[in-house]
Amino acid sequence: MTDGPPENPPPGWAAQQPPAYGAPGPGSWAAPGQQPPFPPPPPGYGPHQQMPYNPYGAPPAPKPGIIPLRPLTLGDMYNGAVAAIRANPKATLGLAAVVVTVTQLVAFAIQAATAEATLNLLTINESTVTDDPDAILGSLAGLLGGAVLTLIVSVISMVVLTGILTSVVGRSVFGESISIGQAWRQTAGRVLPLLGLGLLQTLMVFGIIVVPFLLIGVMAGTFLGAGAVVLFFLLLVGGVIGAVFLYTKMSLAGAAIVLERIGVFAAIGRSFRLVRGDFWRVFGILLLTAIVAGLVQGAIGAPFQIAGTIIGGDAETLQEVTSGFYLSMALATVGAIIGGVLASPFSAAVNTLLYADRRMRAEAFDLVLQTEALERQRGGMPTGPQDLWHPSYGSGYRPPGPWQP
Repeated sequence: MTDGPPENPPPGWAAQQPPAYGAPGPGSWAAPGQQPPFPPPPPGYGPHQQMPYNPYGAPPAPKPGIIPLRPLTLGDMYNGAVAAIRANPKATLGLAAVVVTVTQLVAFAIQAATAEATLNLLTINESTVTDDPDAILGSLAGLLGGAVLTLIVSVISMVVLTGILTSVVGRSVFGESISIGQAWRQTAGRVLPLLGLGLLQTLMVFGIIVVPFLLIGVMAGTFLGAGAVVLFFLLLVGGVIGAVFLYTKMSLAGAAIVLERIGVFAAIGRSFRLVRGDFWRVFGILLLTAIVAGLVQGAIGAPFQIAGTIIGGDAETLQEVTSGFYLSMALATVGAIIGGVLASPFSAAVNTLLYADRRMRAEAFDLVLQTEALERQRGGMPTGPQDLWHPSYGSGYRPPGPWQP
């Protein structure tokens, strides 16, 4: 009987035990008197892979309709305005065609009614020029009255058109189309507040610009010479700056009246709060949009005006002048209708999207829109469009009350 390890290990033990720490493993070799070799190092890491850069740090915002549901850039607003017109031409171009045509025809009738006063001021030859001061003043009064009446009609029609188009664009944010009848039914109850806003804006801007002229007229007998000229210039510049300031601060009130369904003064206060902190950006977008719309209208209307001028330029008798005058007005009206049909929906859409952008930036309203889009994608019951735009959905909401600019 020999001493040695048992042939069969005890239960729970492996037949071969692992080598002790530092001992050579199976298959390794070490010379006598030398340390056994160390085990091989673990495999190294693979090459570093750089993750793609995402400037927003989040997936792209959903875009169920004409704009992405995030704070908008100028390009987003302009692309969205064009997309709204293309997606719903009947409720944009068609509605604009009706309103602009009626407005221009009314303006043509007013100008035609005052055409006699205008023709009395035209100098053809000495036998047709009147020297009666009363006749000249009457002609000037007729021209001024016609211009004021035309301005009032234009303001009323544009306010109503902008309000209806605001409702159309508000639905287009979620890719919904709406007919002219549906747009009118949604906006009909807001027409009076819109008219009140348009009248108030006109009076405020008109008053700020006219007051300097009245002051100069009152002080004309006291201040004469270079001092009066400098004072007039300063007052005029101040009036223009004040008018631009008020127009910019009140520019979002119309959209608030239609989409939030609030009153005139509450909408003005709402517009003041939304524009606060971003005045120059809002002003720049409004100015650029007005320039673009003006260029479109001018480019379309210029050929008609040039044609009217050429046709009436060779008139020699009073009858020829009268015929040329009416023909020139008719051609100018056609050009104004075509230009207005294209420019009016674009301007109204940009203004509505600017309102949406300011709510997204000031009140995190994009989260509300994204939640609504997700709910619709899941097949849930969509929120009513008027309820969705209610200011209580924004984090910066304050209940409508006294005007707090």
